[in-house]
Amino acid sequence: MGYMDHSICCSDYADLPVAACARFSEEQTVENRSNAASMKKNRNQEAPRLGFSTGGAISSRTAMLDEIEALLAIVPPEAEAEQYRRAILDDNALHKATASNREKTFKFLRRLYGLDPALCLFREFRRLYRFAADDSRLLIGLLAMAREPVLRDCLEMVRSVPVGESLDRQNFEAWIRAHAPGQFSESMYVSFSHNLYATFYQLGYLGESVGKARSRNRPKVGIASATYAAFLDSLQGLSGLSLLHGTYSRALDLGVDDHLALLKAAGKQGLLKVAYSGGVLELGFPGFLTADEKRITP
Repeated sequence: MGYMDHSICCSDYADLPVAACARFSEEQTVENRSNAASMKKNRNQEAPRLGFSTGGAISSRTAMLDEIEALLAIVPPEAEAEQYRRAILDDNALHKATASNREKTFKFLRRLYGLDPALCLFREFRRLYRFAADDSRLLIGLLAMAREPVLRDCLEMVRSVPVGESLDRQNFEAWIRAHAPGQFSESMYVSFSHNLYATFYQLGYLGESVGKARSRNRPKVGIASATYAAFLDSLQGLSGLSLLHGTYSRALDLGVDDHLALLKAAGKQGLLKVAYSGGVLELGFPGFLTADEKRITP
């Protein structure tokens, strides 16, 4: 669903006085901008219904990738939200020592990942997860980034560092201080930086320790993460080759040729529809959205 073209040429209104025509054209321009802003506002308002979130989880912990991977291995792909809750709280599937710890873990994982197939982002993540191989952690990370804006923002800092160069915890502390000045206590800035540093290591953007730093790596990608990133960017209204430069597609850390090759491979596996010819890219995501969800997307 794109923006309607409300532009009108003054030649269509030759009988109007010049001043009136100019005024009419100006009014149309203002209306177009207002409509575009209104549609953007509506998308932002509808985002939580799709599963996007304003975040807040990562300030207290890392992305807990070991726990979410263990949970996904136990709970079947077609499970409802209640089964995730029961696995953590009643069955203690994540082997937490106390009921309080189980409750905190459940609340954290639900806040960061959704854990509910009623949320489009989690449902399609869960469906694609079975196609993930080496890129399973990046796929999880893409869902976390969609629900935790600070991860998306911090990724830009990480990606700005050339592959092979070093990053340490202090780099992340300096970043979060600049990103959110005066919002946290001194100890909280340190804690937050530890969580970000550990999370990007878990996601594959950082390698093993060399002294007190880690080398900048490219994450492991695959057809599942490429498909999911493209889908997330399509929900932001992007299409064609511009989609490859969207927030989530950039997270794959790929050049255009490698990115296109991965999408084509995903298309051959039936994960999405891909057509690329003459420099024109067309992507389709059949079955990803319900009828209700289609009405609230671009």
